[in-house]
Amino acid sequence: MKDSETTVQPMPEATGAFHYQELIESRLGQPIATELIDAEAQRLASSPGAKLAAARNALGLSVEQVSAQLKMAPRQINALEKDDYALLPEPAIIRGFIRAYAKLLKLDSVAIIDLFTDDFNRKKLAGELGRGKSRHSIAQTSNTNSNAPSYTLALLLCLAAAAALAYFNLLH
Repeated sequence: MKDSETTVQPMPEATGAFHYQELIESRLGQPIATELIDAEAQRLASSPGAKLAAARNALGLSVEQVSAQLKMAPRQINALEKDDYALLPEPAIIRGFIRAYAKLLKLDSVAIIDLFTDDFNRKKLAGELGRGKSRHSIAQTSNTNSNAPSYTLALLLCLAAAAALAYFNLLH
Protein backbone atom coordinates (compact mmCIF):
# COMPACT_ATOMS: atom_id res chain seq x y z
CA MET A 1 0.00 0.00 0.00
CA LYS A 2 1.28 3.50 -0.78
CA ASP A 3 1.90 6.17 1.85
CA SER A 4 -0.61 8.51 0.22
CA GLU A 5 -3.36 5.94 0.55
CA THR A 6 -5.01 5.63 3.90
CA THR A 7 -7.45 3.02 4.94
CA VAL A 8 -10.77 4.29 6.12
CA GLN A 9 -12.37 2.19 8.79
CA PRO A 10 -16.08 1.76 8.13
CA MET A 11 -18.27 3.19 10.88
CA PRO A 12 -20.27 0.57 12.69
CA GLU A 13 -23.99 0.97 12.24
CA ALA A 14 -26.01 2.03 15.23
CA THR A 15 -28.62 -0.67 14.94
CA GLY A 16 -29.82 -3.52 17.07
CA ALA A 17 -27.97 -3.95 20.35
CA PHE A 18 -25.33 -1.36 19.43
CA HIS A 19 -26.55 1.90 20.94
CA TYR A 20 -25.73 5.47 19.98
CA GLN A 21 -24.33 6.10 23.46
CA GLU A 22 -21.83 3.28 23.02
CA LEU A 23 -20.87 4.65 19.60
CA ILE A 24 -20.26 8.13 21.00
CA GLU A 25 -18.34 6.75 23.98
CA SER A 26 -16.11 4.72 21.67
CA ARG A 27 -15.36 7.82 19.58
CA LEU A 28 -14.66 10.00 22.61
CA GLY A 29 -12.66 7.34 24.42
CA GLN A 30 -14.49 8.08 27.65
CA PRO A 31 -17.94 7.38 29.01
CA ILE A 32 -20.64 9.99 28.68
CA ALA A 33 -21.88 11.38 31.96
CA THR A 34 -25.22 9.67 32.42
CA GLU A 35 -26.34 12.49 34.70
CA LEU A 36 -26.11 14.87 31.75
CA ILE A 37 -28.04 12.50 29.53
CA ASP A 38 -30.71 12.09 32.21
CA ALA A 39 -30.89 15.86 32.76
CA GLU A 40 -31.27 16.48 29.02
CA ALA A 41 -33.94 13.77 28.77
CA GLN A 42 -35.81 15.32 31.69
CA ARG A 43 -35.55 18.81 30.10
CA LEU A 44 -36.91 17.48 26.82
CA ALA A 45 -39.73 15.68 28.61
CA SER A 46 -40.82 18.93 30.26
CA SER A 47 -40.27 21.10 27.18
CA PRO A 48 -43.42 21.90 25.20
CA GLY A 49 -41.33 22.80 22.16
CA ALA A 50 -39.44 19.50 22.22
CA LYS A 51 -42.72 17.58 22.37
CA LEU A 52 -44.09 19.52 19.40
CA ALA A 53 -40.88 19.06 17.38
CA ALA A 54 -40.75 15.33 18.15
CA ALA A 55 -44.38 14.84 17.11
CA ARG A 56 -43.84 16.86 13.91
CA ASN A 57 -40.78 14.78 13.03
CA ALA A 58 -42.64 11.55 13.83
CA LEU A 59 -45.35 12.54 11.36
CA GLY A 60 -42.72 13.43 8.76
CA LEU A 61 -43.82 17.07 8.47
CA SER A 62 -41.45 19.93 7.73
CA VAL A 63 -41.55 23.30 9.47
CA GLU A 64 -42.72 24.85 6.21
CA GLN A 65 -45.62 22.39 5.89
CA VAL A 66 -46.73 23.10 9.46
CA SER A 67 -46.42 26.86 9.02
CA ALA A 68 -48.49 26.72 5.83
CA GLN A 69 -51.24 24.67 7.50
CA LEU A 70 -51.34 26.87 10.60
CA LYS A 71 -50.91 30.14 8.67
CA MET A 72 -47.91 31.04 10.82
CA ALA A 73 -44.40 32.13 9.86
CA PRO A 74 -41.71 29.40 9.93
CA ARG A 75 -39.75 31.54 12.42
CA GLN A 76 -42.71 31.29 14.81
CA ILE A 77 -42.80 27.49 14.48
CA ASN A 78 -39.04 27.36 15.12
CA ALA A 79 -39.40 29.67 18.14
CA LEU A 80 -42.16 27.45 19.56
CA GLU A 81 -40.07 24.32 19.09
CA LYS A 82 -37.04 25.95 20.73
CA ASP A 83 -39.14 27.38 23.59
CA ASP A 84 -37.84 30.85 22.65
CA TYR A 85 -40.78 32.90 23.89
CA ALA A 86 -38.96 36.22 23.51
CA LEU A 87 -39.42 35.95 19.73
CA LEU A 88 -43.17 35.43 20.05
CA PRO A 89 -46.07 37.74 20.98
CA GLU A 90 -47.72 37.81 24.38
CA PRO A 91 -48.43 34.59 26.34
CA ALA A 92 -52.15 34.44 25.44
CA ILE A 93 -51.28 34.34 21.74
CA ILE A 94 -48.54 31.77 22.33
CA ARG A 95 -51.14 29.55 24.02
CA GLY A 96 -53.30 29.84 20.91
CA PHE A 97 -50.33 28.93 18.70
CA ILE A 98 -49.58 25.89 20.87
CA ARG A 99 -53.24 24.80 20.92
CA ALA A 100 -53.47 24.92 17.13
CA TYR A 101 -50.09 23.24 16.65
CA ALA A 102 -50.90 20.45 19.12
CA LYS A 103 -54.29 19.80 17.48
CA LEU A 104 -52.63 19.60 14.07
CA LEU A 105 -50.22 16.99 15.45
CA LYS A 106 -53.04 15.16 17.29
CA LEU A 107 -51.49 15.84 20.72
CA ASP A 108 -53.18 16.73 24.01
CA SER A 109 -53.17 20.53 23.74
CA VAL A 110 -54.10 21.07 27.41
CA ALA A 111 -51.05 19.12 28.63
CA ILE A 112 -48.70 21.00 26.32
CA ILE A 113 -50.19 24.37 27.29
CA ASP A 114 -49.67 23.44 30.95
CA LEU A 115 -46.02 22.64 30.16
CA PHE A 116 -45.73 25.99 28.37
CA THR A 117 -47.23 27.87 31.31
CA ASP A 118 -44.79 26.25 33.75
CA ASP A 119 -41.82 26.82 31.42
CA PHE A 120 -42.81 30.44 30.66
CA ASN A 121 -43.24 31.30 34.35
CA ARG A 122 -39.92 29.64 35.24
CA LYS A 123 -38.12 31.57 32.49
CA LYS A 124 -39.87 34.80 33.45
CA LEU A 125 -38.77 34.44 37.08
CA ALA A 126 -35.23 33.58 36.00
CA GLY A 127 -35.14 36.55 33.61
CA GLU A 128 -34.45 34.30 30.61
CA LEU A 129 -37.05 35.78 28.29
CA GLY A 130 -34.56 37.97 26.49
CA ARG A 131 -36.43 41.24 26.26
CA GLY A 132 -37.49 41.39 29.89
CA LYS A 133 -41.05 42.42 29.03
CA SER A 134 -43.60 41.07 26.67
CA ARG A 135 -44.94 43.34 23.94
CA HIS A 136 -48.16 43.60 25.90
CA SER A 137 -46.46 44.97 29.00
CA ILE A 138 -44.38 47.38 26.87
CA ALA A 139 -47.57 48.71 25.28
CA GLN A 140 -49.15 49.17 28.70
CA THR A 141 -46.07 50.99 29.98
CA SER A 142 -46.03 53.38 27.02
CA ASN A 143 -49.65 54.36 27.72
CA THR A 144 -48.87 55.50 31.25
CA ASN A 145 -47.94 59.13 31.80
CA SER A 146 -44.20 59.31 32.52
CA ASN A 147 -44.36 63.13 32.80
CA ALA A 148 -46.61 63.08 35.90
CA PRO A 149 -44.05 64.81 38.19
CA SER A 150 -43.66 67.66 35.64
CA TYR A 151 -47.42 68.18 35.44
CA THR A 152 -47.73 68.12 39.21
CA LEU A 153 -45.02 70.74 39.60
CA ALA A 154 -46.64 72.95 36.94
CA LEU A 155 -50.02 72.64 38.67
CA LEU A 156 -48.49 73.60 42.03
CA LEU A 157 -46.78 76.64 40.48
CA CYS A 158 -50.09 77.75 38.94
CA LEU A 159 -51.86 77.39 42.28
CA ALA A 160 -49.11 79.37 44.02
CA ALA A 161 -49.35 82.13 41.40
CA ALA A 162 -53.15 82.25 41.76
CA ALA A 163 -52.83 82.45 45.55
CA ALA A 164 -50.24 85.25 45.28
CA LEU A 165 -52.48 87.16 42.83
CA ALA A 166 -55.48 86.78 45.14
CA TYR A 167 -53.40 88.00 48.13
CA PHE A 168 -52.18 91.08 46.28
CA ASN A 169 -55.73 91.85 45.06
CA LEU A 170 -56.95 91.77 48.67
CA LEU A 171 -54.28 94.27 49.73
CA HIS A 172 -55.13 96.82 47.05
